[in-house]
Amino acid sequence: MNTILITLIAISAILYLIFAIYYENKIYKFIWKPGTMILIIILAITESGLSTTFSYWVLSALVFSLIGDIFLMLREKWFIHGLVSFLIAHILYIVGFIVSFSFTFSFNIFLLVVALILLAVILLAVILYFYLFPNVRKEGGKKLLFAVAFYIIIITTMVSLAIMTGTKILIAAAFLFFVSDAILAVNKFKVRFRLADYFVMSTYFTAQLLFAISIGGQ
Repeated sequence: MNTILITLIAISAILYLIFAIYYENKIYKFIWKPGTMILIIILAITESGLSTTFSYWVLSALVFSLIGDIFLMLREKWFIHGLVSFLIAHILYIVGFIVSFSFTFSFNIFLLVVALILLAVILLAVILYFYLFPNVRKEGGKKLLFAVAFYIIIITTMVSLAIMTGTKILIAAAFLFFVSDAILAVNKFKVRFRLADYFVMSTYFTAQLLFAISIGGQ
C-alpha cells in the first residue's frame, strides 16, 4: 500500500476542509477538491496496476466522480450535470460489482444478516426520498423529483450490491458514499446546517479512498 500517496490524500482533504470550507475560499475549493480526487485516482492506478477488470470499472467511476465534483463547484445551473455524472459513477460501480463478484449464497446466518441489512438500506432510502419530496418538488418540479428518485434507486442498488459482495472495505466505501449523498441532499433541499459540508466531504473522500484501496486486493 502506498502510504506516502495516502498521506498526501489525507493532507489534501484536510486542506480542503480547512481552507475551502472553513474560510469559504473558492480558489482553494477549486484546487483541493478536484486535487484530492486526482490523487485518489492516481492511487487507484498504482495500487491495482489496472490488472483486473474491477480496477477499470472503479477507475472509470472515480473519473466520473471527479467530473461531478467539477460540475457541483460551478453555478447552480450545473447541479443536474453533477447529479448525472455521479449517477454514471454509481452505475459503473454497480457494473464492476456484477462482473467481478459472485452473488450465489447458500441459506445461512450470513445470508439472513445480509438480507436484514439490505432491507434496512432500502427502507432508509425510501424514508429519505419522502422526507425530501415536498422541497424537491417545490424547487424543481416533476423532472427533479424523477431525477432524485432515480438517483436514490441507483445509489441504493450500489450499496446493496456492495453489501452482497461480503467485502468489508467495499461495504464501508458504499455506505459512506450513501451517507455523504444523503447529508448533501438534506442540506440542499430540506435543512441547511453549518457542519453539513464537513460531513459531506469527509465521508465522500473517505469512501472514494476506500474504493481506490480496495482494487489493490482484487
